[in-house]
Amino acid sequence: MILPLTNNPSESFSFNIEGEVYKFKQKWDTLGYWTLDILDIDGVPFIYGLKLVTRENILAMHPAIPFELRSERLNDPTRNTLDQFELQIIEKNNG
Repeated sequence: MILPLTNNPSESFSFNIEGEVYKFKQKWDTLGYWTLDILDIDGVPFIYGLKLVTRENILAMHPAIPFELRSERLNDPTRNTLDQFELQIIEKNNG
């Protein structure tokens, strides 16, 4: 699964992962990078300001989240390329 990211500097959307609905908020930081907030269906935050970078599980420091987020792109997303970033949702194997 791939998150439906856009080049909009501030956008929110919901996504169903493993039967749970999560809210995502993408934001362009004035320092020159994209961030992502992850909240539960009620708006309670799990993570704020997660910097979007390539080639690593950006949720590695948050083992309680039941999925990973990763992009295999060669370059971090710029202001005009987030829609091409292809941030993959990888479900963790609980078995």
